[in-house]
Amino acid sequence: MNSFLPEKIREELIRYSFVSTGYSSPNPPVACVLEDANTGEILASASTQKTGQNHAEREAYRLFREKFPNGKKPSHNAYVTLEPCSHYGKTPPCIDLFLEEKPVRLEYGWKDPNPLVSTHSGLNKLAEIGIQVFENPELAEIASGFLFGFKSRIERKRPALLLKTSLSKEGYFSSGEGLREKISSLESDIFLSMIRAKVDAILVGPNTVKVDEPGLDFRIPSALPQLAPKILYGPENSGIHQNVNTNLNAAADQSFGRNSYKGFSGLVAAVLEHSTDPDIFQIHKEKEKDYQPLRVFFLPEQNSVSENFLEKQDRINDRIGKKNAAFFMDEKKTYDASFVGKLETLSKFSLEKVDYSDVSRIFEVLYFWEINTALVEGGNFLYRLFSPALIDDDAILEIQSNTVSFPKGILPEWTGKFSMEWKTELGSDLWGVGRCSQD
Repeated sequence: MNSFLPEKIREELIRYSFVSTGYSSPNPPVACVLEDANTGEILASASTQKTGQNHAEREAYRLFREKFPNGKKPSHNAYVTLEPCSHYGKTPPCIDLFLEEKPVRLEYGWKDPNPLVSTHSGLNKLAEIGIQVFENPELAEIASGFLFGFKSRIERKRPALLLKTSLSKEGYFSSGEGLREKISSLESDIFLSMIRAKVDAILVGPNTVKVDEPGLDFRIPSALPQLAPKILYGPENSGIHQNVNTNLNAAADQSFGRNSYKGFSGLVAAVLEHSTDPDIFQIHKEKEKDYQPLRVFFLPEQNSVSENFLEKQDRINDRIGKKNAAFFMDEKKTYDASFVGKLETLSKFSLEKVDYSDVSRIFEVLYFWEINTALVEGGNFLYRLFSPALIDDDAILEIQSNTVSFPKGILPEWTGKFSMEWKTELGSDLWGVGRCSQD
């Protein structure tokens, strides 16, 4: 079969995948489009809803039925970014839905990595009643930019990671003076806020808790971003190690059209591309409380955790209407009962006392919390912890200021080799995304 995917369907699937990302977790952000088999008209489009609600396929058919309430539905084709599920969870199997609705053709992207589906695929049942079923590589390409975190959690039992740092002109992420320091531009901050809406969790280390007293919640920007950044190619073997200034400025200035990057590299590119869409912006504004990441804090010693930090977490929980913080505690330190009790009133999960150097145990906890994607916001404590574990779909995001200068400072300590995939200018900042190229 010709795997050609009509451009309008491609764009619709990408848009709905983006909207679902950060909203549907722990379910994967799947998109589905139904097309008139005779005219090619798009009949319904949908994405996976909040957990416990409709999967993308069921939501698309719900809209389809509303469009044709008399029951005389036209023959149609279905496009979905992930193989339809074949098991009962919080919703019935989507395979049963296709058996009932009988599309002429079903095209899907990725095979579902979930063993409940992969070991009991229902695709043969569709073929047996005459539905044409095709695995489409162009749909798989779309899936690779949005479903990678779900795949990582299922197959590797840990989330996909994006390590993010903001750097001075000289390549320092901190002056080292123990002060709260603003590096990224206001233009960058708008898109960084949208990245928060697209991940399941944000992680910060002990020194960040101590110095910055961070909130980590998603707040929709006050106005639609005015900049539409152009994604640029980077040279294949440009290394991202310590001095981003040298590496990024060496990148070739060749414009890139359609985003075909995968993993976190593709998701960050999608944030830059779609955050300027007024309709998408409005969806995130209306559902701001539903796009909240889990706020994960690696705590320092108790006397370095300020009352202001704890009160801030309480206010955020009140604002979003749920407890959505989580805390790692250093097993080598002691915390008194009243302090632990306060944390328990803020935390979504049980408090976790761990060895801060045991990345395997930390991954186990994040897996138990059903985290598909995690943004690591920085400091060398977390850079050293997680960068050796980065794999193909993980990425490093470096945002280098052209205006903020630290004559002396601290360089990010990445471990391993990373190749530049793309860069873009955003106001006075230069964004660069690198992916693991470890042997």
